[in-house]
Amino acid sequence: MTYRYQAYTASKKLVDGTIEAANETLAEEALYQAGYKYIISLKAARPRATVAALIPTLFGVKTQDVIEFSRQLATFVESGVSLHMALQLVEEQVSKQALKAIVSGLARKLQEGSSLSQALSHYPEAFPYSYYQIVRASEQAGDLEGGLRQMAEYMERQMKMNQNIRRAMAYPAIVTVMAIGVFILMMTLVLPPILGLFSSLGASLPWTTKLIIAIVGFFTDYKLQIFIAIVVIIAAIVIYLRFPSGKLMMDKLKLHLPFIGKIVVQRTMGHFCRTTSMMLRSGLQLPTIMDIMIQTVSTNQIVSRALTEVRDKLVEGQGMSRPMSENPLFPKTMVRMIAMGEQTGNIDTALSTMAVFYEERANQNVQSLISMIEPTLTIVMGLCVAFILVSILMPMYSVLNSLR
Repeated sequence: MTYRYQAYTASKKLVDGTIEAANETLAEEALYQAGYKYIISLKAARPRATVAALIPTLFGVKTQDVIEFSRQLATFVESGVSLHMALQLVEEQVSKQALKAIVSGLARKLQEGSSLSQALSHYPEAFPYSYYQIVRASEQAGDLEGGLRQMAEYMERQMKMNQNIRRAMAYPAIVTVMAIGVFILMMTLVLPPILGLFSSLGASLPWTTKLIIAIVGFFTDYKLQIFIAIVVIIAAIVIYLRFPSGKLMMDKLKLHLPFIGKIVVQRTMGHFCRTTSMMLRSGLQLPTIMDIMIQTVSTNQIVSRALTEVRDKLVEGQGMSRPMSENPLFPKTMVRMIAMGEQTGNIDTALSTMAVFYEERANQNVQSLISMIEPTLTIVMGLCVAFILVSILMPMYSVLNSLR
């Protein structure tokens, strides 16, 4: 959630801006950590209805833009160029106006005395909360270019994974849409005159043809009512999902659906392990990392609640693996690996290993699901076509025999 604030810096300079946080308390903590000791106001901000916000795919800053920005900035900083000059050089190379405006804003914030991480926090639409935290930790460790490259590699890995899933799902989605379109055309334009001809000729109709006539008649006579019913049902579902109970039900459904639930869990755990490992190597402490994970790793309420429980027990001194073992959401293999990492002091290595494991398993399961969907769609479409052909051809033979 976005919060708008007004605060004084340590040098008693009044600044205002926005910050992304899960709630007001975390927003206030983030501002204190960023160096704003005197907060005058802090309240939720309404999202601005800009063209870029409404159509981010066309006009907004994409993940690839942030990756290129991070690598270019890291290269300039590593070459010994000052950070402000590096931002100006990056701005000159950027062609997209949305990103150019953000880079210009970052340079302006640096001139006003902000650090890069503080400047990044003003643009949550381009730089996620985890990005801001990694850069902040890298600044404190004196390895800003390392943190930028780390984030670029991480975001690129996540982007490629999402692209692979979208490509895999494209064919079944296109086939399904085409099948629905063909079915609607058949039921509304093609079949009604043919079946009407059979009825007028008084041909002997088999049960398959009678069933098709009944279905076509239903769609023809009640097409307006069917359209209104579909619109009302979709609207009711969308409205219900906006309520907390609806969101919670959908989150539970996602985790328990056959095949899909397993993929969701594996992707979530892979994301959690990869991000946590990266932040540990950047020097962040586990309680801070868990706060970030609760906000960024998943929008699923079940996952967020599970991570919150782990964070609370971690702060109490119970470690990470023990609270995870008490929740069935976390796979046993991951819990065992984290427990071994806690014993050896190499949790980041254990998490990195599990990240690779779950990312590969998620991709494999997606491919397996697609390989199941494609033949299933082919068989279903073949059976539907065969049923319609039989329903049309059999009365034709009956009509031809009667004409003889």
